[in-house]
Order: sequence, then C-alpha cells, then structure tokens
Amino acid sequence: MPYGGIFVGCSGFSYRDWKGTFYPSNIPEGDMLIYYSKHFKVVELNYTFYSMPHPHTARSFLEKAPRMRFSVKANRIFTHDRSYTERDVSLFVKALEPYLEKDKLVAVLFQFPQSFHFGEDSVEYLRRLSKSFEGIDKVVEFRSRSFGRRDFLESLEELGFSLVNTDAPKVKGILVGPWLSVGEINYVRLHGRNAEKWFNHEKPYERYDYLYSLQELGEIMERIKKIHQGKETYVFFNNHYRGKGALNALQFKELLGERVSIPKGLNINLTGRLWE
Repeated sequence: MPYGGIFVGCSGFSYRDWKGTFYPSNIPEGDMLIYYSKHFKVVELNYTFYSMPHPHTARSFLEKAPRMRFSVKANRIFTHDRSYTERDVSLFVKALEPYLEKDKLVAVLFQFPQSFHFGEDSVEYLRRLSKSFEGIDKVVEFRSRSFGRRDFLESLEELGFSLVNTDAPKVKGILVGPWLSVGEINYVRLHGRNAEKWFNHEKPYERYDYLYSLQELGEIMERIKKIHQGKETYVFFNNHYRGKGALNALQFKELLGERVSIPKGLNINLTGRLWE
C-alpha cells in the first residue's frame, strides 16, 4: 500500500473554480476525473449528498479512472432529513454495486449536521441506519460537540461504523478531532480553519476557503500517524475553494515521502510550496 497505508485525496473533484488552478483552464468537465486520477488514487464523491446516485455514473467513473477508489457521501435523506425508506436504501446501494463489484468502494460517508446531537434517539437512529446498510463499509462524521464522549465513540465499531476524525475551526459547538482510531479503517476529513466564515458566510464555499500552512500540515500528519495503527487510513481535503485542498493534498503526499507534480496553475495562483 502506498504511503505506508495512508491514502490521500480530495472531497470532490468536479469544481469549476479548479479550472486554471488544479485543472488546465480549458479542460472539458468530462475529463476532470481522468486528470485528477493522474495525481490521486482516492476521491470522495459529494454530489451523492444532493441527488440520489445511479449505477451508470459509477460505471462511467470506473471506466475513466479504473485504478481509483471511491468514497461515497450518503444522500442527505439519511443524515439531515432522516426520513428515509427502505426503497431509498435500495436505490442508493444499487448505485454502489459497480464499485462493490470491482472492490473500489472505500466506504459510505454519513456526515451528520451540527443539529444532530447525542442522545438515546440518535443512538437508536444510528443503529437503524447501520442495519439498513448492513454489509457495506460505513464511516460516520459528527459535527455536534455533544458526541465528544470517548465511551460512546469507542462503541461505534459495535454499531458497524468507523469514526471520521476531522480538522475544522475551533468554534462553538463543533466537534474537532477527536483523533481516535475506531473501526476497521481510519478516515480523516480536513475542512480548513476559516473560523470567521464557518457560521457567517453568504456562499457555502466561503466556509472552506482556507489554505493550510506547511506547519499545520505537519502537525496534522503527526496526529494521523498516531491513529494509523497499521490500518488503512484515508485522508480527504475538503478545503476546496479554488483548488486549495488539491494543493494541500499534494503537499501532504510529499510530506509522506511521495514524489508529486504540482500543476502549473496551483504554483502560479497559490503559495506554500515545500521548496520555498
């Protein structure tokens, strides 16, 4: 396994504002995944949160990037609306079948909003959700600090989940870390540290407008190495505005000892190259 079992990628890849930074400015959107796969071997798919996925899309992605492994974010009906039916489960799982058949699925990511708080009802909901997706690798991210209970978090594996560790601004009510290894895999999401815009923003992307410094990346790397414990570990950069997450992901790979090629647009538009 590359990088000592630590796999690095981005949360999403089809951002138009990556044209001219990570991507060449004239790249067709249909070629973005092909280009992305030249730099990364894993990707987190986020479009599935907004619309129910279809197996045709999965087959298309696999044809374009046959060496890629995919993490798939659960649709909001499972995490934010919490009003799903078994038919919804069936449709979502069917869309995953091409990844499962090729052993290209990292996990399904269940990212709950900050309004989802710890309590008996929430634990029961997680138990129901786990049963609905039985046999599928699952990771869970909590935004509410009320879930920062070590006894509960360490029981997540019994519920069928691996824990998502996060880096985010240290603002009121948000769970950061907690840097525990729980479950069959380690899964890390890095959202940036834009505290000023986390709650007070006009456009959703403003929350993720942040470029990690090399010092910050080094500190995060040390935390990840501590929870690694020989498990497959997946690190996804979600600070996506104008390709900042792509640059940080490449820098992180370099810190882990991998030779990388920084696209020209990132060098021109963003700072923080390791050799400067």
